[in-house]
Amino acid sequence: MAQRNALLVGGNRLKLGLFGANCSSGRSYITAPERWDASWEHNVRLAQMADAAGLECLVPIARWKGYGGASNPNGTSWESITWACGLLAATTRINVFATVHVPLIHPVVAAKQLVTADHIGRGRLGLNVVCGWNDDEFQMFGVTKKEHDDRYEQGAEWWTIITRICAGEGPFDFLGKHYQLRGVECSPRPYGGQAPIMMNAGSSPAGRAFA
Repeated sequence: MAQRNALLVGGNRLKLGLFGANCSSGRSYITAPERWDASWEHNVRLAQMADAAGLECLVPIARWKGYGGASNPNGTSWESITWACGLLAATTRINVFATVHVPLIHPVVAAKQLVTADHIGRGRLGLNVVCGWNDDEFQMFGVTKKEHDDRYEQGAEWWTIITRICAGEGPFDFLGKHYQLRGVECSPRPYGGQAPIMMNAGSSPAGRAFA
């Protein structure tokens, strides 16, 4: 079986990727008519162009609403795990990440979703873990954002549960501060029996320690 996430684990020392193509306007906050149109057709074409050009990865933004204003950047967006499933099926070598807000997706649900996407891509899935984000988006879910360091404590528990599931450990109990779980198990395991490669963009001491 081929090594999972091969282009990110090996390959070029400098890794290049595209960020935010799943959202309208991408990372631009402009009203120019040629700003990014995040249609599904454009996402597939961009992914296939990046795949052919030799880029290493595609990383989405997990957004649930836009920023408002004249162009409402990110007002239209694709959910990142299902977006990754589609692009992994449409490409052959590039790594495609899913971006997950820890407080919004239960780790057992996330593990099943990620394993499914990972087999579609034969080990090319990556995971971008976000422990906190915009308050107004969390309010859509009725979730209150935790204090700063608590977010990363929850993230550490969340990732521990994911990795234990991916390792085939189970059934197991998990009794933490943020999650109390009984009899956790999941089949199948990820492609190659290893958890997807993980990234995190934390810059605070707690965030860097978590990453």
